[in-house]
Amino acid sequence: MSKNLSILRVGFFLDGYTLKKVNEYYLKYHRYHARLDFRELKGWVRDFSMRLFGREGCPIEIESHYYHPYVRNADSADSSMGDGMERFERQLALAGFEVHYNTPGDVNRMGPNMQLVEDAYLYAYYHKIDVLVLLSTQGQYSTLPERLKREGVPMLLLGWNFNYEKDNTTVYWRTDSCLRELSGYYVAMEEVAEKYPPRRYAARNLFLLPFGLHPAHISKSRAWSNYLRQIIESVDSSQVGCEKNGYEKSPAVAGLG
Repeated sequence: MSKNLSILRVGFFLDGYTLKKVNEYYLKYHRYHARLDFRELKGWVRDFSMRLFGREGCPIEIESHYYHPYVRNADSADSSMGDGMERFERQLALAGFEVHYNTPGDVNRMGPNMQLVEDAYLYAYYHKIDVLVLLSTQGQYSTLPERLKREGVPMLLLGWNFNYEKDNTTVYWRTDSCLRELSGYYVAMEEVAEKYPPRRYAARNLFLLPFGLHPAHISKSRAWSNYLRQIIESVDSSQVGCEKNGYEKSPAVAGLG
């Protein structure tokens, strides 16, 4: 079988600490006011990997892993996060991501889940992947590119740079320069995100549609608007008949006219 037709095996490893900050930015401070859509993001990674490594048209297998910055016990103890975390993990599961929690030793701090490094290296060492895609901005992962390189596995880094105003202070979020320089390939995802705003019926959305733009919500809203318009039109018609017979509109009904 020729190389161009062989399966390209991609390991997609997602740093939950970075994703938490990215989602917070786009939801609260960016004009999109939306979260990333894991399924669409995975689709973008698939298409970009094919083009980057000259494997367009070949079959692709993506091994997808999400690494929580949290410890499992801490999540369940925090009632304010419970329902939201369950919905979040359902979204990950529907997109085909395996979820990994942080180690108990890190229960008192929230930061990058370093188990990602060892797991990614093992996938490369046992030749389970041909390419590794890492979504992260954190310098703690800067040892990974060289370790992968020794196993003949290139690494594509998806980084994010942005800033926003919070409490009268400018917050700067940057991809670690060392991690970026050591990675074989780098994509500035803040630039990619600008090409895929949340839109109905778009060929690709990297973001979940805000509730007000969701087709189901719009359909219900239109149905309710049509129902109200029919009521108002029926009231207007009845009042026209009353006026022809010498009656006047009452103040309450006149307000609907």
